[in-house]
Amino acid sequence: MAVSADLYRTFLGVGLYLSFSRAAKELGVSQSAISQSIKQLEGELNMPLFVRTTKSVGFTPEGKELFDTVAKAFSILDNGVTQLQERVSQAYESLNLAATDTLCRHFLLPYFHKWQLQESEIGLHIINRPSPDCVELVLNKEAQLAVVNDYEGLRDNPQLEVTTLATIQDVFVGGPDYKGAGFFDQGRLLNEPILLLHKGSASRTFFDEVTHGACRKPRFELGSVDVLLDLVEINMGISMLPNHVVQQKMQEGTVVRIDTDIPVPTRDIVLVRSRLVPQSEGAARFTSLLVNRESTRDKVL
Repeated sequence: MAVSADLYRTFLGVGLYLSFSRAAKELGVSQSAISQSIKQLEGELNMPLFVRTTKSVGFTPEGKELFDTVAKAFSILDNGVTQLQERVSQAYESLNLAATDTLCRHFLLPYFHKWQLQESEIGLHIINRPSPDCVELVLNKEAQLAVVNDYEGLRDNPQLEVTTLATIQDVFVGGPDYKGAGFFDQGRLLNEPILLLHKGSASRTFFDEVTHGACRKPRFELGSVDVLLDLVEINMGISMLPNHVVQQKMQEGTVVRIDTDIPVPTRDIVLVRSRLVPQSEGAARFTSLLVNRESTRDKVL
């Protein structure tokens, strides 16, 4: 069955904003026209696509599945046109990439080096912010891509395309004075000096979720994972840090892993882009560099 591409484009607009009025404004048509198009599409497909109430619009399961397919299809089309225009005009945009300080240093550094070696036409402008702020930069069209730690609700935003790059495991660590200290249950551990990132960062939110908000007064709150690690090394307290950040220090013996009964699930490093903005040639090349890297995808770091 052939369905008009205009109907799918209208469906995409409503799905991106989960709002008939916002979609009408962005597409430059009336709200009644949007409603009629969605009703027509649902009739032609013989399935409901949205759950409508007086206050909200949400996907049906079928609607969400169709949205993911339609968003991918139009993204391929829009991205291809944008990249073709750039190649024809040779007017390449600099790539604005938002990422946390920690991921720049401990995950992205090898890819920055590869980018320098293989890309001479497209500049790379890096903006360092906490993960939620990096995502806001993408939504506000101030960054084309963001590399961040996944956090609750990130994948629920239909305006965002989120791709998992790697899976990481966090561990509790202390300085050399904690060597041979034995087992720490949550009560004992949280009675020690706790070193954390500032509230608002994805890693701090994750720590609070893992400990159910039991640590109400950390000894230090900082904006840098690397400074946290420095404080751990000089026996200032205990912190929860990604294994790949502390692994070398543990091997050297300047940091020790704390044996605890606190379950710590894995979490993801993800690449985020806006579905509202066609992907530039630079963004496409950097995405390919990350997604197609050798043996890193889905690996626990």
